[in-house]
Amino acid sequence: DEEPISAHESWGTSNEQAELSNSQSISADKTYILRFDGGSRGNPGIAGSGMVLYDSEDGSEVWNGCQYLGDNLTNNEAEYAGLITGLQCARSLGIEKIVAQGDSKLILQQVEGKWKVKALHLRQYYDEAVSMSKEFASFQTCHIERARNS
Repeated sequence: DEEPISAHESWGTSNEQAELSNSQSISADKTYILRFDGGSRGNPGIAGSGMVLYDSEDGSEVWNGCQYLGDNLTNNEAEYAGLITGLQCARSLGIEKIVAQGDSKLILQQVEGKWKVKALHLRQYYDEAVSMSKEFASFQTCHIERARNS
């Protein structure tokens, strides 16, 4: 059984080297797409998140991952964890330019600085996501409909 990730631990695979799908190589000139999602059964409840990195030029999958987060997290915490883990893995692969796509308008608007973080339990996630976003030469977000985020 996997141990739940506590609020004070690093997220997911950040301490492991992410492995590329299909023996692809990363180009510093390319922009990559990170799609992330998170959810909880109950709110709070059992939670997990998933993330996939795509080459924006040909749409091929570069990397994917998922994680069990624990049994007492909110949907928004799971969404943030997916974004953060995806960003960490993108950096470990050497990606410099990224567009984060997700179906959580709240998370994306907060990371862009357009909406305030009112829920105190989300502040640490927000801080980590913003910190990670600054590690890229180019970071953008894009809201996508839930049906397209699968």
